[in-house]
Amino acid sequence: MENSTAVGRDHRIDLFRGLSLWLIFIDHIPEVYLNRITPKNFGFSDAAEILVFLSGVASGMVYTPIARQSGLRIALQRAIRRGFEIYFAQLCTIALLLLTASLLAIWQPDLLHHANVAVFFADPFEAAWQAVTMRYSPVNLDPLLLMITLHFALVVVLPGILRYPAATLMASALLYVTSHLLDWYIAAYPAGQVYFNPMNWQFLYVIGVWWGAKPAHAALRYLDLKLWMLLAVGYVAFSFFIALGWQFHSLEAYVPAPIFRLIYPIDKGHMDILRLLHFFALASVIRKVLPADVPDRWQHYLRPVLWCGEHPLAVYCASVLLSFAGHAFLRMAWNNLLTQALVTLGGIVIMTGIAARLAHLNQSRGSHAPI
Repeated sequence: MENSTAVGRDHRIDLFRGLSLWLIFIDHIPEVYLNRITPKNFGFSDAAEILVFLSGVASGMVYTPIARQSGLRIALQRAIRRGFEIYFAQLCTIALLLLTASLLAIWQPDLLHHANVAVFFADPFEAAWQAVTMRYSPVNLDPLLLMITLHFALVVVLPGILRYPAATLMASALLYVTSHLLDWYIAAYPAGQVYFNPMNWQFLYVIGVWWGAKPAHAALRYLDLKLWMLLAVGYVAFSFFIALGWQFHSLEAYVPAPIFRLIYPIDKGHMDILRLLHFFALASVIRKVLPADVPDRWQHYLRPVLWCGEHPLAVYCASVLLSFAGHAFLRMAWNNLLTQALVTLGGIVIMTGIAARLAHLNQSRGSHAPI
């Protein structure tokens, strides 16, 4: 979710970020049958880890050259500006979701509670204040709250990665472990806690920043060890088997009870260590399979998903509104495989159309797409 004027694109970032946005859109519509074959059903981690890690990588790739060429102050100013862009996008999306839910609630009143916007009608001024102070978020907008926090945290993270990378990684790991041990969280409005705990998810993001800030050959040597690849493949296979047990309960009989007690619960909001390890294991395996970059001959056919990956903020905000509208439509007694396919395809087409329009505007202005 970064803007770049000085960094060459790695199309793999756009590819996986675009794919993850499509998958998250599908996951956000509970009625759609396709969400049974998204990554969350075949392993411990899912598309959320992809977005957060790649946002960290993009931050490292974008702001490190700026800091070295124009100074750290300029790099931090741009990081803070991007953080405010995400912040205002969050507020605008809340307003649009409130409007959409209010209109759809004429036919389905319980949609106000599903969208978590009923609090606006109970106490509008308090709800608005909590939204401004980032303690309140409607349905599916929690990831933006996380990204706002992580971007503002670059004020501390970026100087640390540039000057003391090992110490910064250790401090990030210490915060992750301490937050788990002491059960730290941020209270949410009107009750509960912020879903994506930034004190835990920051570890994945900081690793991404470190990765993006390093020369490619310096970072990749850690993944070339045969022992690491063997462990990665084994862990991915183990996670796949456990996840299949969530769909086919007969498989659970083959998992010893001590293993069940050890691994559960696998908490997403607090970034369970099993999810973190699964993401890096899976990423290592995929890296071995895919080429160093998306070949030119493929880019023409992958252009729709690459466009979405180039403009993740706008596409994600649109996906929140589209997935909610799709959910409401399918609840109106029109839920079958054909309508599910039309809702899914229509949402992806609209998301891609928005991204394509933004890409065209950037091209006409001679500016760079977000990286």
